[in-house]
Amino acid sequence: MSKFTKAMAAIMLMTAAVLAAGCNKENNDSDVRVTTYTPESITQTSAVCGGDVIVTQGLSMSELGVCWGTSSKPTVEDAHLSTTNWSEPFVWTITGLEPGTKYHVRAYALRGLEYYYGDDKSFTTEGNSGGGGGGWGSHDYVNLGLPSGTLWATCNVGATTPEGYGDYFAWGETQTKDYYDLSTYKWCNGSYKQLTKYCNNSSYGYNGFTDNLTVLQPSDDAATANWGSGWRTPTREQWQELNDNTISTWTTQNGVNGRLFTAPNGNSLFLPAVGFRDGSSLYDAGSYGGYWSSSLDYHPNGAWGFEFFGPNNYDMFDYRDYGFSVRPVREN
Repeated sequence: MSKFTKAMAAIMLMTAAVLAAGCNKENNDSDVRVTTYTPESITQTSAVCGGDVIVTQGLSMSELGVCWGTSSKPTVEDAHLSTTNWSEPFVWTITGLEPGTKYHVRAYALRGLEYYYGDDKSFTTEGNSGGGGGGWGSHDYVNLGLPSGTLWATCNVGATTPEGYGDYFAWGETQTKDYYDLSTYKWCNGSYKQLTKYCNNSSYGYNGFTDNLTVLQPSDDAATANWGSGWRTPTREQWQELNDNTISTWTTQNGVNGRLFTAPNGNSLFLPAVGFRDGSSLYDAGSYGGYWSSSLDYHPNGAWGFEFFGPNNYDMFDYRDYGFSVRPVREN
């Protein structure tokens, strides 16, 4: 076979592969913009997922859908559902999922041979353990006998044990990332004076924007988005209730430093000293613990949380683009 014949054969094979799989774009085309909705109504075996697409006038899509799997950034080569009606948002109940399993989902649109994908959203199906005996879904909790009846999860979002650090989130974001600062923060245009959501002061809003939202909505709550309906990030008041109704001690549990909060009913909650993320670095892990609340600060460039450094606990205010841990709660 001549070099020319071999080259033509290679080109034909490459062309066939492209025609079979299409070309993928990570939502970076100004003519096509795909949005993945945050999954809702999550059960042991199903979840409601969907999205929508915005296109430049005159363009049309031949297929819209959602794809999902247990690995990040699923594509149409994974499980998917689709429609040819691209003029309105699309939503399905995806079924046949495994209990207690973390899934990733993305909306997509097909134009010609190019697939355009929205952001990766993750969710965890409810486990088989039900709600009794210290478990709720696939996540354990502890009842500290608090006045409000709040139940505290025994581990952080992204962790599987009480001592695990888990994932770190900017306030109002539901996915982890490699770099934490204003340039990557979802709810601003690169400045604390240009907020685009959760702003009750026009001096901080983009072009004077305000929405007067002061508590995280479920779609922006890392606890709800990752663990499912019912779980959420504690409010500032719930952190204060925990601190006021327990005795806390600095301790080491299974080789991990942190604070142990012991209630009058004898039950306890361990919070590891997780540190915090700024830029690409993790700071003060092992000596400092920083945890978000769902409550916006009086000045909307920051949010409230809870922190401890050695023997002392504090009501924390910090800038929204920092990466802190999330310890979920739910009602009894």
